[in-house]
Amino acid sequence: MQEKRWNKEDILPEINSREYNLLLEQLETNVKFIESYKEKLKPDISIQEFMKLVNTIENIMEISVRFAHYAYLWFSEETLNQEANSFMTKIEHIMVNHSNRIMFFSLWFKDLDDKNAERIINYAPNEYKYYLKFIRITKKYTLTEKEEKIINIKDVTGTDAIFKIYEMITNAFTYKINKQELTRDELSNYVKSNNPELRKKSYQELYKVYSKEAGVLFEIYKNIILDWKNENLDLRKHKTPISVRNLSNDVSDKAVDTLLNVCRKNIKVFQDYFRLKAKICKIKKMTRYDIYTSYGKPEKNYDIKKSQELVYKAYKNYSPEMYELAKKVVDANHIDYLPRKGKITGAYAMDVGTKYLPYVLLNHSDNLRDVFTMAHELGHAVHDILSQNHSILNMQAPLVLAETASVFGEMLLFESLMKEIKDKKTKIKLIVNKLDDIYATVIRQSYFILFEIKAHELIAKGTDLNELNKAYLENLKEQFGDSIEITDEFKYEWTSIPHIYHAPFYCYAYAFGNLLVLALYDKYRKEGKQFVDKYLKILSYGGSESPSKILKEVGIDIEDEKFWQEGFDLIKEEVEELKKLIE
Repeated sequence: MQEKRWNKEDILPEINSREYNLLLEQLETNVKFIESYKEKLKPDISIQEFMKLVNTIENIMEISVRFAHYAYLWFSEETLNQEANSFMTKIEHIMVNHSNRIMFFSLWFKDLDDKNAERIINYAPNEYKYYLKFIRITKKYTLTEKEEKIINIKDVTGTDAIFKIYEMITNAFTYKINKQELTRDELSNYVKSNNPELRKKSYQELYKVYSKEAGVLFEIYKNIILDWKNENLDLRKHKTPISVRNLSNDVSDKAVDTLLNVCRKNIKVFQDYFRLKAKICKIKKMTRYDIYTSYGKPEKNYDIKKSQELVYKAYKNYSPEMYELAKKVVDANHIDYLPRKGKITGAYAMDVGTKYLPYVLLNHSDNLRDVFTMAHELGHAVHDILSQNHSILNMQAPLVLAETASVFGEMLLFESLMKEIKDKKTKIKLIVNKLDDIYATVIRQSYFILFEIKAHELIAKGTDLNELNKAYLENLKEQFGDSIEITDEFKYEWTSIPHIYHAPFYCYAYAFGNLLVLALYDKYRKEGKQFVDKYLKILSYGGSESPSKILKEVGIDIEDEKFWQEGFDLIKEEVEELKKLIE
């Protein structure tokens, strides 16, 4: 297959060219303009002067994101390239320098007396009200300007650098199966094989490689967690480690607790599903090696062109606008498609501010799941474009809504394929794949969070690698009950999960997004095409309102256990449909 890589040059002039240097100079000029107000800011500042500063910060962010995201795109495609690594480090230092120099403005606004802050918020254009209110919400957790600067500098050579080391170590891993050298993404295809020995070998090889570096990976994780505790609990006085993430998502602790509790209460749904899958796949006793095993014959080839056609069709049938936006990203050559050594694993979509089309990273291996990954990431891209009508200050959807369009895109593809296909075995295969994905994005991600809660507690008290491994195995045993046999090497699985290193407690966003999408899709089934505009409106909010307010548009209360249970009721329907098909 011909290699296809993205055109990242759209967002930044050639490095060290005249245009590139002029852009850096423009950035510096804007930063100096903000700095010039450091001694001039007064509580009675006019709304016009205040907004002039806010608009300058917008310009700084629009330019900064081009440099920062270009650097990460380059690093993503070539993690072992020293030039790419050096450039990213250089840009990180520039960004931190600028951030530190203009930090005083947001700190000043946080400390402003309530009367003047309310005056500014009331008279500010509507576009900026939520952004300004959110700054005030974080007031009680903000330190002095000097302390915030120290933390900013510390993070570049501290947690950011440590995670970069984690990525460099793990992205350099290679795996050998049947004398063939594979990347992590290539290896992941084998865990879905119909051959039980190949599945077993793949998992054993994966965790054998990780176990060799487990001591180092534990030290990296331990120090990331201790840094999280030192900064957020000891200095900023957050109530719990997960409360930090909840605040940044602007969701209540109660909403997240409710989500996790409902996931735990419904664990039997997936334990029953895995027993059913064992029957379908003729497996006497399922082990952890078997949970992603494919049903039926190997899939036909889904090359890049075929995958695009399927995704386009699903999007277009639902909303021609969504189709056009997804096609724009593809036509702009903003996608890096194929796996290779040194390329970052997994998949992502990345916005580049309000003026440029987003970018998508894939590791496409021509299987059916890769088609769903394409639908997922193009969903993110569509969401990014729809939110570009807002300021860069609040265009990004909060984390808990960030997966809405991506998972909805997968659901559209699933329903499109289910309508097209008449063959019973293929329908069974699609439902099995869908339930596997829901398990992976709802239950698995929720249990990552439950593990993180435990890990943060253990490490704060002082623990070692063995204790953390033991805690992870106990977590797996609660997930699967007696439906799945867990073997010892899975105690190392947590070391292979980048999110818990890079973004603690990030993963509940996946569970939130998936259960939310099930509820939204149910509304679409009931309301028909009139629901489409409501859905697009949710996406077009970006991050310009709180998640609870955005979702109230469609009558959803995220603190209500009944809402989350509705998602699981729909999952039960899929399990029942599967039972009927195999009778």
